[in-house]
Amino acid sequence: MKLSRLLILLYISTALVSCKDYYNETIDWADNLENEQSFKDVQKEQPNYIDIDWKNPQIVDNQKWYLITKIKGNNDILGMSHYLVFIEDKFQYRESKK
Repeated sequence: MKLSRLLILLYISTALVSCKDYYNETIDWADNLENEQSFKDVQKEQPNYIDIDWKNPQIVDNQKWYLITKIKGNNDILGMSHYLVFIEDKFQYRESKK
């Protein structure tokens, strides 16, 4: 009985460790977008490991902030929110908030 518990625990631990966390890749992708890149081009370049709420931007002054709603394998214990900021459909920068 103890051996089977140990094997189950080992299997679960291995499965958790082997899950790929794309958090850093997401930050790198967003930080490497070209300034003034078009909205449509950014959408086309969106990696398949993230989801962005393109339909419901937050409006801040004359800016549209699009929330990155999901990062595959994300284990961010701080619970940061990441946004892509556009002005007149041109990318400006990534904004992160707690």
